Amino acid sequence: MGMDASSPVPGSSAASGAVVSLRQVAEAAGVSRMTVSRAFRADSPMRAELRERVLAVARELGYEPDRMVTELMTSFVKRRPVKYRETLAALWWPERWQPQAAAGGFNGEIRRGIESGAARHGCGVEHVVLSARPSGAALTRMLLARGIHGLIITPPPTADALAPELNWNAFSAVCIGTTLREPRLHRAHVSHYTAMVLVLERLRKRGYRRPCLLLRHDLEERMRRAYAAAFTVWQEDGAERIWRAAGYESPGLIEWVRAHSPDVVIGDIDRWHDALSGHPAVRAFVSMDVETPDGLIAGHQQDTARIAEGAVDLLVQARLRHETGEPPSPLVMITTGRWVEGRSLPDGKSAGRTRKRRLVKKD
Repeated sequence: MGMDASSPVPGSSAASGAVVSLRQVAEAAGVSRMTVSRAFRADSPMRAELRERVLAVARELGYEPDRMVTELMTSFVKRRPVKYRETLAALWWPERWQPQAAAGGFNGEIRRGIESGAARHGCGVEHVVLSARPSGAALTRMLLARGIHGLIITPPPTADALAPELNWNAFSAVCIGTTLREPRLHRAHVSHYTAMVLVLERLRKRGYRRPCLLLRHDLEERMRRAYAAAFTVWQEDGAERIWRAAGYESPGLIEWVRAHSPDVVIGDIDRWHDALSGHPAVRAFVSMDVETPDGLIAGHQQDTARIAEGAVDLLVQARLRHETGEPPSPLVMITTGRWVEGRSLPDGKSAGRTRKRRLVKKD
């Protein structure tokens, strides 16, 4: 039978919503915490009347032992690895779920990271695809009926997407990425600002002095304009050398690049490279999100799978703390990614000498 969305989470007080601890049960029963713990283990030796008295107090207070904590503590005592804690749910928008089966790619890496992180913590994963108009109450009942209390919210397809209207107080939840503004949950994402600074510093060391930046409106909104902020602060006249457009095939792009004469073009993702390929005005290219490090495109790789693993780490911590709903002070796990070399970025100094020789020859 399905559980109602307002049903209390195991280990909590139905009356107040506050988590009931093992210590509270021990104090109410007048026994030690070890005695309470033993009372819940059928194979633990204990007088029948004492066990029944402790369990009666626990029922009255609304206490139930957390399976995750029980399994974890047993693994410590018996020096064996955690076998199973619980099943977590990863919520996907249909637009993200459909292409995730492809080898590699952003969505596939998210799934791989979630499943890898869950396995490391002894958890299972159930992937749930949201319908076009999800009913928050129905989804809440379905998840609770399946014994799911931990949620991972994968990145939405657009900047204006809204989270499903779940009864968030029934779940521990974590977001991947920076897109979702509400509810305010723990989240894991790459530091876009730091990534841009690292790329600019590396380009300067390589001899590049006049980069330009290509951004898409939707992605810029998702990351709260972090790329543009870092580019503007760390570059003189940086604001004048940023191109913003809805997509890659934007009219006037080549003319704009030619007018600004950059020595290197920075794109928010790889696809800008395809849009600019073959144009003499583009001498070097760097991507802020190298999808496949195959030696073609140089730039920053976000390591999406690692971000997803970090989201699972945050979720397991929240579950161990019995933390549900919107946390008063959400935690953020930030990664910096790594630099990837590629043929799209020749050495800046040698590239400059080549351009100079060409100009002299032309004159």
